[in-house]
Amino acid sequence: MKFFIGIFLFMAFVSCSNNDDNDNTQVESVRVNGNWKPYKYEFRGKTIVLNDCEKKGQILINSDFSGTYERFDLSNSGNCNHADSFAGKWTYDGSNLAITYNEAGTVKTLKKTVQSFTEIELRILDNSKDLDDVPGNDQATLVFMKQ
Repeated sequence: MKFFIGIFLFMAFVSCSNNDDNDNTQVESVRVNGNWKPYKYEFRGKTIVLNDCEKKGQILINSDFSGTYERFDLSNSGNCNHADSFAGKWTYDGSNLAITYNEAGTVKTLKKTVQSFTEIELRILDNSKDLDDVPGNDQATLVFMKQ
């Protein structure tokens, strides 16, 4: 019986000392860096697939956080328009993704609220597209896929 108690105490001691080592392990985190291409909108429970023109857009975040934001839209005449294009420095604070860029000598920042992201999917709040033909109420989720 003393033998089993001794083994139990030894195992408890080894188990406790192993837990201390686990506090120093690093957990791999998902990186926001990469080339993200728009894929779809989610709006009021509906999925709205983007057209080929809109899919040309991108959020490009290099490893040094330089990069670009590009957005394309389809005009009423059927032409693909380069709606927005900014090159600058990205920042990510855990909830907001922002690019700071220079436009005609003025420093500006475009900020997007991040709902979530994984290794392959970035979800941001977006109101840049009229999704229901009623102006001003189109807060949707724009889903990007990592290329």
